[in-house]
Amino acid sequence: MTAAARLDRARRHLDTPPPATVPGQLAVEVERPPRPCEHGNPQCRALPTRPYVCGPRCDDHQPANTRPYYQPRRTP
Repeated sequence: MTAAARLDRARRHLDTPPPATVPGQLAVEVERPPRPCEHGNPQCRALPTRPYVCGPRCDDHQPANTRPYYQPRRTP
């Protein structure tokens, strides 16, 4: 097969529309519920949360605020 024939074949392949579904792919994405806060024992379970490396945390339990040496800023 010559280079021109391969190029024409590739162009025709790129111009064809994709299949309706890709094998192995779900047709519909499943919507997952938000994960609650995983801080503490028992867990806080508050919503809404933000994702962190240590797990989802609410505003009161952000990683920077839960360290033992955290002290809030004092206003003058």
